[in-house]
Amino acid sequence: MSETSVTSETAELETKIAFLEVANDELESALLTQHKRLESMEAAVGELRLRLKEQATLLEGLGDTESDPPPPHY
Repeated sequence: MSETSVTSETAELETKIAFLEVANDELESALLTQHKRLESMEAAVGELRLRLKEQATLLEGLGDTESDPPPPHY
């Protein structure tokens, strides 16, 4: 191998490494963004789950109307 060939291959490898470093940084940024969104959604789901349980409790309380007369039959 000549010195020119080695220099050319070295430059090519350095270019590929630079590209991979940029791609890695972009992927890391996207991953962090997705992680933040996931945490936010998990918090929202937890809050909705709590509200749903509260609503279910209220609806169960409304269903206990045994003292009401039965509706008339037509």
